[in-house]
Amino acid sequence: MEIIFKTWLDGYKEMNTEKGAVGRWDLWNKTKYKPKVESAELTSEDVARENHNKGLGYEFCAFNEQSDQYPFCYANLVLKNSHAGVEFLDFEGRKYLNYLFGKSSIKTEELFIREIWYYHFTSEHGENEDYRLHFVFDEEGNVNYRKYDEKNQKIEDYESNRKFDISGLYEAYPAFGAYKSLIRLDRDLPLDILHHNPAS
Repeated sequence: MEIIFKTWLDGYKEMNTEKGAVGRWDLWNKTKYKPKVESAELTSEDVARENHNKGLGYEFCAFNEQSDQYPFCYANLVLKNSHAGVEFLDFEGRKYLNYLFGKSSIKTEELFIREIWYYHFTSEHGENEDYRLHFVFDEEGNVNYRKYDEKNQKIEDYESNRKFDISGLYEAYPAFGAYKSLIRLDRDLPLDILHHNPAS
């Protein structure tokens, strides 16, 4: 696995430049690292490490192989706000799954997946979305979700009537560069989200 500390540009399906990525982080964090990247005093990885240590926002792309056209996921972290977002891409470079972590109110040293977005496309190729599912979890084991049906222009809401095992939704705060657990796709989720057949 290779981690590259740059922004992923969804619309262009490519990574930003180091300057572009750091410029974006500077806007978020009200910092001024971009000139040092432009003058080659710092790299985007240097800035990401500094931001991580201060709890400020930064991003990275994770590739299975260096030769891959698209990362298998990209992430943004703002650890002082207990925020981490991990977005997974398919073989066409389309975002199909998004894990949104927030602060756990029970396990103070851990993050908790509060939301998951799943995107289903009409075909293996092309950008047309068939539907998307938005899941919301709480630490009592309740699960609610909404289905946005683009094809039929409908919104459907579902509420679970039983408690789920949500132990797979916790994640330790990552050390800089140690993201293997944070960005794992295979989690013990309380629902079969990838096969879009949520139990009620």
